[in-house]
Amino acid sequence: MELAGQRFIAADPERVWQALIDPVFLKDLIPGCQSMRGDPQNGYDITAERGVGGFTARLTGRIDLEDVRPGEGAFLRASGEGTGVGAAQGTARISLAPEGAGTRLSWTVAARVGGRLAALPGFAVEMAARRVADGFVERFAAALEGREPRRGWIARLAGG
Repeated sequence: MELAGQRFIAADPERVWQALIDPVFLKDLIPGCQSMRGDPQNGYDITAERGVGGFTARLTGRIDLEDVRPGEGAFLRASGEGTGVGAAQGTARISLAPEGAGTRLSWTVAARVGGRLAALPGFAVEMAARRVADGFVERFAAALEGREPRRGWIARLAGG
C-alpha cells in the first residue's frame, strides 16, 4: 500500500520540524497512542491501540529516522506488531519546504501488513490508513496553528 499527500501549515519549517521530532507533542496527536518515547538519533518506541476491520489491536512498534535533515525532512522506517492481529512495516519520506508565511509538509508512505491484518480486504486497510494519516496531519496542523482541528464529514454527520 502506498499513500502520499501534502499540507500547508501556517508555521515556519523549524517549528514544524521541532514538533515532528517531539514525542511528547506527537503522542496526543497520534490516534490511540498510549506512549511514545525516544529521539531522532536513537529512534522512537511507540504503543497504541487502534480499531481496524471490526477488532481492536494493541500495537507496539519502533520508528527509526535516517537521512535526517533538520528543518527539511527525514526518511522513516517503522515496524510494529499487534497481539494476535499481525504485524506491519513501512517507510516514509517526510519533506518540509518554506512556502510564504508557512511550510509545505509533504509525505510518501509505503506499508505492508501481515497476519490477521493482511486477511482484511486491501481497500479496508488502505481506507483505515488514510483516515489515520489525514486525521493526524489535521490535528498536527491545528496544534501548530493554535486552532481546533476540523472534523471530517463522517464525524459531522454522526454528530461527533
